[in-house]
Amino acid sequence: MHTAHWVLKDKVHVEGGREQALARAEELSLSYREGLSRAEEYGHLVFRTSETSRLLELTSESWYSDWDGPRTFTRYARLTVAELAISKEPPPAPPPASKKGVLRRALGRD
Repeated sequence: MHTAHWVLKDKVHVEGGREQALARAEELSLSYREGLSRAEEYGHLVFRTSETSRLLELTSESWYSDWDGPRTFTRYARLTVAELAISKEPPPAPPPASKKGVLRRALGRD
């Protein structure tokens, strides 16, 4: 059995409230083709898993001369509407340690 591995690829901020966010999610579920070459060759199914979530199934079919028949390739994407509840920015990264004196120490002059 294959275990699903989900990665957050993008966040889309929507101005307005819940209804605007749900409407934008619906638009995205119909047009999403992230990272697909020849996107026009993909079919898609959109499953509403809850009021705020969609599962997208993107499929294409190829048939190369050395294959005995066509093969179907499937990709999945999950789209979720969520309200930001808590936000804490990370602290700034400290500057790197000074390299001043590295050569002096290497030559035994420090």
